[in-house]
Formats: sequence, structure tokens, C-alpha cells
Amino acid sequence: MCSSAGFGVFWLDVEQVSMTKRLFTPDMAVDLLAPSEPRLSPDGSHVAFCIAPIGHPGPERVSTIAVVPSDGSAPPRALTGAEHNNVCPRWSPDGSQIAFLSDRPKRGEGQLWVVAAGGGEPLRLTSLEGGVTTPEWRPGEHTLSFTATRHALSGAATPSSDVKVASEQWRPRALASVPALGGAPRLIGPAEGHVWTYAWSPDGTRVAAFVSPTEDLAAGWDNLHLVVFDADGGNERRIARFNGLGADIAWADDGRRVACVASQLPDVGESRIFIIDVDSGEVSHLPDREMTPTLARFVGDDLLVHAVDGQRTRIDRVDPAGAEWERLSLGDDVDAGWIDSGLNLDLRADAIAFLRAAPQSPYDLYAARGAGAAVRLTDLNPQLAGIAFAEMRPLEWRGSDGLRLEGWLLLPPEREANGPLPLIVEVHGGPTWQWGNWFHGSWHDMGQVLAAAGYAVFLPNPRGSTGRGGAFVDANRLDFGGQDYQDILLGLDMLIADGIADPQRLGICGWSFGGFMTAWAITQTTRFKAAVAGAAPTNWVSKIGTTDIGPFNEWNLGRVWDEPDKPWERSPVRYLRNVTTPTLIVHGEADKRVPVTQGLELYLGLKSGGVPTEFVVYPRQAHSFHERAFELDLLQRTLAWFQKWM
Repeated sequence: MCSSAGFGVFWLDVEQVSMTKRLFTPDMAVDLLAPSEPRLSPDGSHVAFCIAPIGHPGPERVSTIAVVPSDGSAPPRALTGAEHNNVCPRWSPDGSQIAFLSDRPKRGEGQLWVVAAGGGEPLRLTSLEGGVTTPEWRPGEHTLSFTATRHALSGAATPSSDVKVASEQWRPRALASVPALGGAPRLIGPAEGHVWTYAWSPDGTRVAAFVSPTEDLAAGWDNLHLVVFDADGGNERRIARFNGLGADIAWADDGRRVACVASQLPDVGESRIFIIDVDSGEVSHLPDREMTPTLARFVGDDLLVHAVDGQRTRIDRVDPAGAEWERLSLGDDVDAGWIDSGLNLDLRADAIAFLRAAPQSPYDLYAARGAGAAVRLTDLNPQLAGIAFAEMRPLEWRGSDGLRLEGWLLLPPEREANGPLPLIVEVHGGPTWQWGNWFHGSWHDMGQVLAAAGYAVFLPNPRGSTGRGGAFVDANRLDFGGQDYQDILLGLDMLIADGIADPQRLGICGWSFGGFMTAWAITQTTRFKAAVAGAAPTNWVSKIGTTDIGPFNEWNLGRVWDEPDKPWERSPVRYLRNVTTPTLIVHGEADKRVPVTQGLELYLGLKSGGVPTEFVVYPRQAHSFHERAFELDLLQRTLAWFQKWM
């Protein structure tokens, strides 16, 4: 048995847990532990990874780094404590050391550290204002790279004035390096702009990076460049132009090509696998095959591709021309679950490490070597043994235009009768996202919490969702609240006709875009008896003017400068006079994606019209909550609201 200070036991024999069936509660949801960032040692024999609580105990995040054999022969052992935010583990090329970021000197500001892989006292390598991010070892060198603000790397003093000048607030990050034994940081490059992601070439002589003018998310709209430069910052060249944020970059063994998953105008919704020849500048891409690729890595002459296929995930081995796709199996049980992507999947030697969840089990760490089946390496939440979880069924129906649609249904675990049930529609965010066959039991992805309270839960994936290719993603462009809204209602009608949902006891909720759809629904119909709108865009005109992703919103709704009536026509606050549904509005006070004023506009409008409503604002919380007390309060208030009005 191995434990981590502050988090309690994270590996426990299930025989020690009571098998008495109990129901899943909000407290259980916020007390879950979650793994992230698995990184294989160079020989593939061990995995370093992070463990953090879903609900952090205070304002600052906490996380520990652990190491486990990739064959599952021993339980994980903690490499760091859990009193600070220890993240981004990176193995040295010889496997003897692990670099990581920690905010132990100043909370909320990660600095670079290195520690022996077997444990011991870590060595601090940086002390830069604003902290550092994205550490990596330079291949063939005992040197670490990272990104830090150009302001800090130059040694410039921070202005003492409390006056904030908008154009002077940006602090773009550049790539720098430091010896693993300590020393002064050295700026590498590029000459200007903000580095989002980067990767060293296999021989350590070049860097490929995604760069935009500043860290302003809007600045990357059709202005994200793949830049390649030498290890000393020289010979800088812009290779290709993309849209959005920087994606994971993977070099081929030949040191000539890189692969990434990205998008380009005018096909913003179509995530594609791009292959770029960094010498010639030639850019090609693979077809999306009506899936949504999320990650591409070179494996010899081929690519390993992770994608969302409908409502599930898959991993394929693909030739760079995209002609041959071979689906890989990691074992029947593993294949039936949801495999996370991005930073949560790693390849090394002949091994793969990844995170896997299922409808009745949260994420755990797995690894596989060669052609063998994957082995589960952690049991982070043994307290869930004996919990009765909701059954999760896949659904399929047709839109008004005949388009095939998918979703999920969760049924209460202790359902005693076959009659119609009170049902809550939970709409996902994005809209470029989807509900998949993972564990829906977190602070805003709350299907299991709602089902345990006795509700059937409908998780629709209307047009605009990912998993079905670029055309499906673009199907609700300039039509938010149109056909996508009708898709949801038609799925709901099917559940009513099938005798599952009671038409007199319907609720709706969602976060972000799901919050918008909730606010939109209550202005378009009176069939919902209660609603909970989380981080909801309610006035697209003012939202576009205050958000950090304005160009993305305008792409989907129309430019305020040119055609203000289009985003206004799809704004819920325009139709407040239609609302009768009691509505709870919840928001993070520090949300830059959907500013808190969006919730305030809806609340004051409903209140002035005499609609039962409440507005709850959570301090310090951004678009994604992290403090346990506030996550728990949100779940409890949501349940109380539905119980009161349904």
C-alpha cells in the first residue's frame, strides 16, 4: 500500500473497502483523485505521472508526482509531496533524473526543479518572475528548456504603478534553457512572439514551435505560425500558418518532418492531422474520416493516431499518406472505455502509457508494452467500491433533416419502477466537444450525481459536436440555438415517447455552451420545469466584446462590427419576456472565457420579469472551478434547485 501526504491512500486492496451498495454523492464527486501527464522513462520501464484532487482544498492547486513500473509489478511511489502544485514530470534522456515544475517557493508560480528518479532532495533551477512552463530535456544534452516571459528573461523591472494600460499587460513567453546542474537561464528564441508549444528535433539541433504575437488567445486566430529555429535561436523560419492555439508537435525520426493536429481557415471546425516537411515547407493533411483526431505521433515510418469516433475513442496506426488505417487493440476491456489524449498519452520505446475511464469508473493510469494488453497501474479511488452507479446507454435518433444523431442516457441506479422518470437534459460545452463513455461524476459533468438523486439524465451530442468529422462540427455554424437546439428536443421527444421521461417533470442544465443552450431553451419553450445555467453566454454581443475568444465566437455567430444583429438574434436575453422557468444561474467570478456579467444580465432580466431565479457567484473561480468548497456548493445547489421545482 502506498500513500501520498495530503491525498491519503491512492492504492488499496478492494477487499478493505465495504461492498455495501451506496449511492454516489456530491461529496464523493469532489473528493475524487485524478491522474494526469503520464510520462514513460526512456526504456519504457516506468511511468511518472501527476495525482491531484478534483476539488482542491484551498485557493491554490495541489498535486503530487508519483512513479510506477509500467508492468504493474509494484504500486506507485510518491516522488514529491502534495502540499504544493508539482506538475509536468519529464525524464532525463538517461532516465536517472526527473524534471518538474513546483510552486513551493511562491504559490501559483511554478519554477523548474530536478530530482533523482529514485527520490531525494530536488534542485531548484529557476527563480524567474511569473514562473516557467513547458519543461523539456534537450536530446543528447544535460540541459533543460522551458518557456518564460520575455520580460522576466530580460531582467526588466515590473512597473510599480497600479494603473493598467491594456497594450502593456501582455507578457509573451519565449523559449529558454538552463543546465541541469544549475546556472543562469539563456534565451533561445524565437525573435518575437509567444511560444504555446514546442518540440526538440530527435538530434537536439532544432526546435519546432507554435508561435502567435502574444499570449492573447484572440491573437492566434488565423495567426498561429509553425516556426523552426536552431538550438541557438538562429536560422529562424516560419513554415506554416494555422488557426487557434498551439497543438502538440511530434517530430519524425528522420528529423525532417513534424506532425500535429490543428485547423486552418476556412475549415476551423475540421481538426486535421497535418504533416509538414520543415525543410521544404510542404504541408499535407490526412482526411478526417468523419472522426475527430486529437493526437498524432510518429512511430517509425507510420503515425499513431488517437481520435474520437462518434462517442468513443480509438487508436490507429496510419501510414503518412492516410491510405491505410489499422485499429490497435489494448485489450477488450480497455478498448471498451474512453482513452484520454493530448498530454495524457505518451509513447516511448515499445511502450504506451495513457489514462482510461469508463461509465462507472473514473480515470486511472494504464500502460502496455509491445503487442500485449494494457495493464492497469493505479486504483486512485478505491472508496468507490460498492457504489451503485447509473447505467449508461447509447442513444440514436434523427434530426428534422434526417441527420443521424447520438447521445447517452443515464438511468438511476436504484430505479424501482418502469414508469416515466423525471429527466434532466445536460448539454455539453464547446460546442466543439462531446459526451463520451467516460465517468460523468465531476463538479459540472454531473450525470452520475443527478442519476443518484433519482433522475434520468439525457446527454445529447447535437450537430456541432466533435467525433463526427469537420462537416458535423460546422453544421451549427451561424445557427447556435437553431437546428442544434431542435436536435436536443427531438432526442428528448424520443425518450418521452419511449416511456422513459415524464413530460411533466423535465429539467435542463449545462456549462459554458451548455449554459447558453440552457438559457436559450428557457426563452424558446416552457416545457422545462427547472433550469441551471452555468457559465452561460446570454448576450453574444457583449460576450464577444469582453471574452478572450472573441474571434472564435464571431466565426460562429457573425462579426459584431459588420452584422451586430446576427449575434443579437441568438442571444437569450433578447427573449426574456418568454421565460417562466425557474432558473438558477451559477458563475465563476474570475471567468475570462464567459465573463460573470453574462450571468448578471440574465439574472437581472429574469428578476425584473418576476421569474423565480437566483444568481450565485464563486470567488476566484475561472471558467473551470478548482476549489473543493465551491464545487461542492455548486453540486448541492443544483440538486436542491431541481428538487424544489421538479
